[in-house]
Amino acid sequence: MKNKFLVTFGILFFSITLVSEYNNDIKIKSGTIEFIKESNKINFLNDVVIDSEFVKIVAESAIYDNINSVISLLGSPSLISSNKQDNIFDGKAEKILFFNDEKVHLIGNASMKYENISISSNIIIFNPQTGNISSD
Repeated sequence: MKNKFLVTFGILFFSITLVSEYNNDIKIKSGTIEFIKESNKINFLNDVVIDSEFVKIVAESAIYDNINSVISLLGSPSLISSNKQDNIFDGKAEKILFFNDEKVHLIGNASMKYENISISSNIIIFNPQTGNISSD
């Protein structure tokens, strides 16, 4: 634990804003934050909420990988919903990858509702800015 810094706030939430690699401000709240210097990652644990211009994501835990500029969220399931009134969607998956261009990958028991479309698949790739959706 030499290069690991752990911050615990119990009931209080810690908030961090990631602006460097992301197109828009990304706000992350969680009960516990771990900065891991040797892997250049930040772990978010306990009731994670991510808010951006386009999406809100709720998960049990998340890892921000500064090298790849991606946030990996895990939950049972993790939930995603729209933050825009003119672009309504919601979805869930065991894992959500949130990229610096705000595209998202829903992985594992993934489902999403967008406008009049409902889709279920193991992997759903979605761009909340354009509404483009695909599945593998």
